[in-house]
Amino acid sequence: MEKETFDSMDDLVRHPVFRHFARICEIPHPSFKEKALSDALFRWGKEKGWAVRQDEWNNVLLRKPASPGCENSPAVMLQAHLDMVCQKAPGVDHDFAKDPIHLELKGDILSTGGRTTLGADDGIGAALALALLEDDSFAHPELEVLLTTAEEEDLSGAQNVDARDFRSHYLINIDNAAERHSVTGSCGGFGVAFHLPVTWEAVPASSAFFHLKVEGLQGGHSGEDIHRGRGNANIFLIRMLLSARKEMPLCLASLRGGTFRLAIPRDAEAVVMVPEKQKEDFIRAVHSTAEALRQEYKAAAAGLRISVEETGGPKNNLVVNQDATDRSIRVLVLSPDGISEMNASVPGVVQSSDNLGEIRLEQEQDRLTAVYEIRTSFPSKAGYIWDKIRLLAEMTGGSCEKFAAYPGWPHDPDSRLTALVKQVYAETFGEKMEATPIHSGLECGCLIARKPDMDAISLGPDCWDLHSPEERLSVKSTIRMYEFLKKLLAKMA
Repeated sequence: MEKETFDSMDDLVRHPVFRHFARICEIPHPSFKEKALSDALFRWGKEKGWAVRQDEWNNVLLRKPASPGCENSPAVMLQAHLDMVCQKAPGVDHDFAKDPIHLELKGDILSTGGRTTLGADDGIGAALALALLEDDSFAHPELEVLLTTAEEEDLSGAQNVDARDFRSHYLINIDNAAERHSVTGSCGGFGVAFHLPVTWEAVPASSAFFHLKVEGLQGGHSGEDIHRGRGNANIFLIRMLLSARKEMPLCLASLRGGTFRLAIPRDAEAVVMVPEKQKEDFIRAVHSTAEALRQEYKAAAAGLRISVEETGGPKNNLVVNQDATDRSIRVLVLSPDGISEMNASVPGVVQSSDNLGEIRLEQEQDRLTAVYEIRTSFPSKAGYIWDKIRLLAEMTGGSCEKFAAYPGWPHDPDSRLTALVKQVYAETFGEKMEATPIHSGLECGCLIARKPDMDAISLGPDCWDLHSPEERLSVKSTIRMYEFLKKLLAKMA
């Protein structure tokens, strides 16, 4: 077993996996902006003398021949994605299109120190695949390493990859975040953009304005963390607006919450106009709901901060009129969010959900926009949640459209790869590895749709709080996964 404790980042990057991960972190790679990283990996593969292919989507396929004597073993594909979710903590100055990811090592934990997302989802999967490809210390079948793009947005890399020359019968996706749990199936889904027209008017006399903010929620991955009850900042803000609307007329001057439909919103804010004579009523209504939220989420949102402060009016002297504000509040209150149903056949796994990930007033377009991510195990259930949003649009004079759809990956109870993975893990560590489908979407569904004979599984080291600045990676678990994958590939050879 390789060294598992490291004194510094300089020490850590001597390990082959973390050497590759540190290099990935040096090259900015948001979704749709992975070309620089893709080009670097293409050049690296060429320098190594392997067969390497790069396509117009910036997917990279590297191929290494089987070890001597293993030529007749079925080929294996190791697959990960190059892009990362870009989230940063309030007040942090970081340009994901230009700046490298800052890394901090504290004991077993690698993170950014809470500054930004780490990009271990899925940079560490790519790093593991590259290190395994480079390692000549173990026997292996022919290896194909496929590194895809735009997984965090619309999976367009995996959906458009040319699979005609894939040689692999087995697919090992390295995009899981729990070492002792292998994934055997995943949800399909799509994004939904909802637009509601609004009308702006001049600020009337005898009006007061309040800036309402929700901050400090933990957020997380809209699939992997949807069941953890951490709260959605957009919903918190909506509940307070609804409470105030019951007491008085309101007009919105601005509204914004969440930054990405695949991340559970951590922050949201609005500027609201209220009648001057009802300022105290507004403060009282908001504080009452804020206190209720603090009690409801005491265990899951210890860092919750809610503030309401009187502020000046908008510089352009315009607000959304009362009728459009009322319709906006009704739309947001009635918007589906969170778990729709649990999976009856796999206890503890979510079967269907949606995440109200973004809300914003767009003055130039004269509209309110809400963006959702729907995830389900069954297309029929996705259709039902979509119908809820579509009917809400019809009832309120809005419109909505689907985008970024991706297929599910059906669980195969007879998978030979799953049985082998569980066997080798038990032999290696003397521990049991669980194997179940999950609620997140994975690229396995896209790749199996293009090459249906592949037997797939998803693996990965322990990583927490994906899609948030609190993202953290276990160094020891990563090294254990590296050693395990070497033994698994040797067994497959």
